[in-house]
Amino acid sequence: HTRCGWLSRGLGDVYKRQTLTRGEVLPKRGAGYELIRQARSRKARFAVSELVAIIKETAFRVERNHRGSVLMVGDLSRRLGGPMDHHGSHQNGRDVDLLFYLRDMKGRITHSEAFIPIDANGYSTDPPMTYRFDTERNWTLVKALLTSKRAVVQWIFVSHNLKQLLLGFAQETGESKEMIHKAKQVLHQPGPKTHVDHFHVRIYCPPGDKPGCRDVGPRWSWMQRQQKAISKH
Repeated sequence: HTRCGWLSRGLGDVYKRQTLTRGEVLPKRGAGYELIRQARSRKARFAVSELVAIIKETAFRVERNHRGSVLMVGDLSRRLGGPMDHHGSHQNGRDVDLLFYLRDMKGRITHSEAFIPIDANGYSTDPPMTYRFDTERNWTLVKALLTSKRAVVQWIFVSHNLKQLLLGFAQETGESKEMIHKAKQVLHQPGPKTHVDHFHVRIYCPPGDKPGCRDVGPRWSWMQRQQKAISKH
């Protein structure tokens, strides 16, 4: 995987002095995903190429394992980055909102563009008891993000209660200790009552974007090893 000089670059950290140079646009639809109308109307379809690639890859992997799945993709960044209404980050092409995979109460796959809040037991609260959090498919998404050869994920912001549902499923289905450890670190609720209706995924600065791009927050022990593997991919 060679990163040429003309490719996209995210500059600054995720909260201040952020820009996006030659951002790559995420197509409205692709294998296993769809960009929701809100993101299209806000023109928040741009990101560094690595983030666009990981969205496409993980959506494809989930659909391959769970036929009929469609990952509903929310805001990325604007074409040149910088501040956006409704977001404190999403400013340099390294953040994306992903709606949860849901089923209705009869177990049927649903494809809603709405941000539907989910309670501690995995059921929707608005509308109440209409949808349930599809733990299996959402875990498949988390695992695909954490094992991607496209980018290294720093955070998957999600409510603490849903984190516990995902980790419980991973343990019950025999996931490796290493994978569960990575998920415990990366799955995180950054504030009370936040991220009950979507995942917010943030990737580390691609190596080719440094030193202009600056990571904020923890550098996980496995981060450099995974980045080296990606550079050889």
